[in-house]
Amino acid sequence: MSNLKRKISQIKILRKMVESKGNIVNDSDKCIYCGLCQNRCPVNAITVSRNEKKWSIEHEFCVRCTHCVEKCPTKALTLKK
Repeated sequence: MSNLKRKISQIKILRKMVESKGNIVNDSDKCIYCGLCQNRCPVNAITVSRNEKKWSIEHEFCVRCTHCVEKCPTKALTLKK
């Protein structure tokens, strides 16, 4: 197996492991759109617009580190399986 194919296989396995943890979910009733989660995200997967009261996450980039969950002052974010 070539080195590139091996690396691709390793990445696929790691991705499955990360995705098996679940997804970050936002409770819009609790969210104050402060942007602390966006600032804390190490992979820039979260986008917050305070003016538009919008919150979104790109699950394909999220590594489920839960730094955003820990930083949320209103506990609006959770990791759901």
